[in-house]
Amino acid sequence: MSVWLKRAMLTGAAGSALFAAPLWATTLSDALVLTYQTNPQLVISRTTLRQSDEGVLGAQSALRPTVTANASASKKLTGDSTGPASGSLSVTASQLLFDGGSSKLGIEAARYAVLSDRQALISTEQNVLLDAVTAYMDVRRDLQFVRLAENNVRVLGEQVRAAKDRFEVGEVTRTDVSQAEARLAAAVSNLERSKALLQISEQTYKAVVGNMPSKLQAPPTPPQIPATALAAENLAVSRHPRILEAQFDVQASEMALERAKLNRQPTVSGSVSAGRGFNTQDDDAELTAGITGSLPLYKGGRLNSDRRSAMAALERSKAVVQLQALITRQAVNSAYANWQASRAAIQSGNEQVRAAQIAFDGVSEEARLGARTTLDVLDAEQDLLDARSALISAFRDEQVAAYTVLSEMGLMTASHLNLGVEAYDPDVNYSAVNGRNSPQATRFKLLDKLQKR
Repeated sequence: MSVWLKRAMLTGAAGSALFAAPLWATTLSDALVLTYQTNPQLVISRTTLRQSDEGVLGAQSALRPTVTANASASKKLTGDSTGPASGSLSVTASQLLFDGGSSKLGIEAARYAVLSDRQALISTEQNVLLDAVTAYMDVRRDLQFVRLAENNVRVLGEQVRAAKDRFEVGEVTRTDVSQAEARLAAAVSNLERSKALLQISEQTYKAVVGNMPSKLQAPPTPPQIPATALAAENLAVSRHPRILEAQFDVQASEMALERAKLNRQPTVSGSVSAGRGFNTQDDDAELTAGITGSLPLYKGGRLNSDRRSAMAALERSKAVVQLQALITRQAVNSAYANWQASRAAIQSGNEQVRAAQIAFDGVSEEARLGARTTLDVLDAEQDLLDARSALISAFRDEQVAAYTVLSEMGLMTASHLNLGVEAYDPDVNYSAVNGRNSPQATRFKLLDKLQKR
């Protein structure tokens, strides 16, 4: 599918001349690339993922030694003699020796959190790119509405002048002139409203893409969609990031529960300290070593509470997986139905425009021969305007619906669309923080395990 999409992104739309644009104009691919590179939501999500990478290092530090240095100095300031200053300097190294495996479980939970946040990043990427497609198509649609409204004002202005000329020679009544003037006033109002809606769409485009739209080119042929809604649903359930994110959260919750079950285990740590005092009774250097053990007996009910809380969190995580699966199934089927409806609307819209144009031409000719009234011409012109507007909306809806289906299948990503932009690689930061042991290597094994549940 991705090869087909790459070819589609490089071709023009085989659609109506309403969407004609110069070849050097901004393309949909250009807008998506800029969105991927600059959108603040993506920046925030990537930063959140980098924070999760640090969480793995923080969890690993529990199993690594810690070294601290301590220094102190004092001097007697009261009495017959102040005396010399005294002080000490020491360095202490400590190492956890045993905690029942709690720290190792904490590391695994942190790694699952990283995998979960990676799926959250993909979800954000999909939403942002879909917003960019929607904003792109909204600007093009509203621009066409403005052009239609401007043309309608010109046509009605000519009809008002013609009605006045015919009124002067007694061919029509004042009522005909007033009807034309009323339609012209409504058309002017519609033009101003269309311009306002275009400005709103342009500002939305700027917020999503990063700059103001300029000469937006006709979009490519919509992406290829599976032949049936069931095929799209099966693909969505198997790979949609919202489901995978929830599954990784279940794994993290299981690790947290296992860790909570160990909260009554003893902990043992060892330490080595080297120090020396200055101007004290004992100025010799000292080297000491020790082992410390602790066993929690009672913490006011917190030990049992932590276990129950972890169990509830795990149950919640499992329920979220089921919920996300239901949401995904409903969303992909709804998007698929909207896409099919928009395709049918284009077919009927083309026929409606053709028929309305013929009717308008015929009524206009009959009016010149005196067989039709001015109102008949105005109604036919309005029908033609409505038909053209509906067709413009149908083209916009088909594009947005197709990309929405793609998003609900989990495929609305820069890499799948082959945008030609360098994709953000989460392994780069993870490896820089935690070494080369990237979770990406085991990710697919984890997915297979999760999907077999």
